[in-house]
Amino acid sequence: MTLELKNIGMIKEANVKIDGLTVIAGENDTGKSTVGKVLYGLIKSISWASNTKPKNDNNYKVKFNKEIKYLFDNQFSKDGNINFNYEDTNFKYKIKYNICDSFSLDKEFINNYPNVGRPLLIETPFIWSIYPMLKTVFSFSADRYLEDIDFEIPSALEDLYYALIRKIRKEKSFSLNIKSIIDGEFQKDNFGNFKYNKQGQKIELKNTAMGIKYLGLIQILENHNYLYDGQILILDEPEVHLHPKWQLEMAKIIVKLVKNGVKIVVNSHSPYMIEALELYSSKQKINNNFYLAEKKDEYAIISDVTDNLEPIYSKLAKPIQDLEEESLENFKW
Repeated sequence: MTLELKNIGMIKEANVKIDGLTVIAGENDTGKSTVGKVLYGLIKSISWASNTKPKNDNNYKVKFNKEIKYLFDNQFSKDGNINFNYEDTNFKYKIKYNICDSFSLDKEFINNYPNVGRPLLIETPFIWSIYPMLKTVFSFSADRYLEDIDFEIPSALEDLYYALIRKIRKEKSFSLNIKSIIDGEFQKDNFGNFKYNKQGQKIELKNTAMGIKYLGLIQILENHNYLYDGQILILDEPEVHLHPKWQLEMAKIIVKLVKNGVKIVVNSHSPYMIEALELYSSKQKINNNFYLAEKKDEYAIISDVTDNLEPIYSKLAKPIQDLEEESLENFKW
């Protein structure tokens, strides 16, 4: 699976391979998140259009435009191109003024649309804070008297919400053992609300640390069988709420999921996370691809550095080096 972007968001050029573990590293505001969001929008729209009857190219364009509106709020591209290759099927999108102006699909595959499954995009554990509101909103939307009301919930958030409340029929052959890391587990009560059960003490989520909420989110996805062979999971800066010690634990979890067939894209600016992913993925001998996102002028370039991660570490270590140099300037001999 490959994703090629040209003039999308702030990205001037990117060619990213999604096969096993894909890591995009870089500073803030270098287009890392754009790759993950475009990937989510593509897979979501292709999955929907592939299961829509009658099948036609316009379905892909309409659904993709809807996803992009949610993800980028009409700040996408004035003139860009997206090429997405999935199982030797090429999906090509021409973007004009923030919408897909034209779409094409390899005609030899026109009657054999691929089923790309359901992706999950996790940007933050904040969903726990708005979980009661989402539960209310979706209960209203299910009411036949209110079915014409469009609540405008982004599909990425909607997918994540339903993954928290529904268990799907998938066989699970591994355990992430998150309970031992957070010293407890997230459980749903009889009213459909979640609490953090810490050694028998049930703690409200508003009184639970953000790092525990993030790992608790992964714990529920595992329990509900959403982390399966072939699943595509996009993690946007998973290290943000985690202490370096737990960043290493999260890296182990990510690698274990990839080892069991989950395709994962990680955006990160943490040298702890990136070095851990490099080490653990090498130890487990899983496919990994590392990319560096850099800003050049007003644009971002995403380059393949899989064979040499030194540019990543050099870029992310520079603030520490600058601080040390400034400290030495003020040192009196």
